[in-house]
Amino acid sequence: MAAIGRAFDSGAALVVNDGTTRVLEPSAIPADAAATYAAHYSRLDHVLAAVEAGPVGAVRCGAELMWPFQQSEFVADWAHPNGFDDGMFIRLTASPVVTSLALASPKQSDRFDTAEHVALALRLRPHLQLALRMQERLEDLAHRSADLEESSESVSHGIVIVERRRPVYTNGAAERILRAGDGLRIANGNIEAEDVYADTQLGCNIARASSLDSRDIWGGSFLCARPSGRRSYIVQVLPIEPNPVAAPRAGRVLVVIVDPEQQSEPPLTLLRRLYGLTKGEAQVALLVMRGEGLRPIAEELSVSLSTVKTHLRHVFDKTGVHRQAELVRLLAMLDPLYR
Repeated sequence: MAAIGRAFDSGAALVVNDGTTRVLEPSAIPADAAATYAAHYSRLDHVLAAVEAGPVGAVRCGAELMWPFQQSEFVADWAHPNGFDDGMFIRLTASPVVTSLALASPKQSDRFDTAEHVALALRLRPHLQLALRMQERLEDLAHRSADLEESSESVSHGIVIVERRRPVYTNGAAERILRAGDGLRIANGNIEAEDVYADTQLGCNIARASSLDSRDIWGGSFLCARPSGRRSYIVQVLPIEPNPVAAPRAGRVLVVIVDPEQQSEPPLTLLRRLYGLTKGEAQVALLVMRGEGLRPIAEELSVSLSTVKTHLRHVFDKTGVHRQAELVRLLAMLDPLYR
């Protein structure tokens, strides 16, 4: 804005109106003028109101929008005292957030909207519009990145983005897994498995998934044994599709680490909320997934076998399935992040 102001020998500002407030952002006008504009006069700015209501890209001038309103509070008490008696204005964007270019200058013998100034403004217009679109895109990408990071932190699985073998991002679950060093760890800056076979699998899967020329949609899956004797991690390696508008990043893939010890069943509350099951019915439904039969369920819940059968019949009715195998498939699909 400072460079644009010098080119026109005027004050210059981008004025952003989000539908409720009008803000000079950024501006190359005196700080005290910007402060009083923000505090009071932005609400009285009939000049920008007319520009914002007009067509995108049109050049509007001070002779049209300011000179006929010399007695208005905005012109008399703010524009004139700050030397903004003339100028040119261009609406750069459409709704809902309208951004306009404002060029303001003291009134001189010649009008500000000379042929030279208008031509320069018209040449400048598409570059400013492109810059605003780029800024909007970058802000959107930043918000999406923040949303994805926040979402990954809510997942119980470990999520690691690696470039070749070097992690460039890990969520909280992955950090806990790698710090524990129970089968997977970071050594010399690289992710590796303690088991030699699993480590070979990890390297091969990352290499396959990271190849930009590969047509694989799945890098591979394998079990990673744990020295503690706990159930093995399930490690899944996924390719990250290259961004078509960015430079290719060969070697960057997604590694998902599933710890079977953390989540073995879909949440009870989810099952009750979706199908209206009672607590007892939901408990029976979840225990059916073990495939141990109804009598062990009755013993674990300390109820009669008849009660278990009644609960199971109600579960069938409410979920729309007819056999235990169908119920198991349904429950397995309910919450795949936990399976």
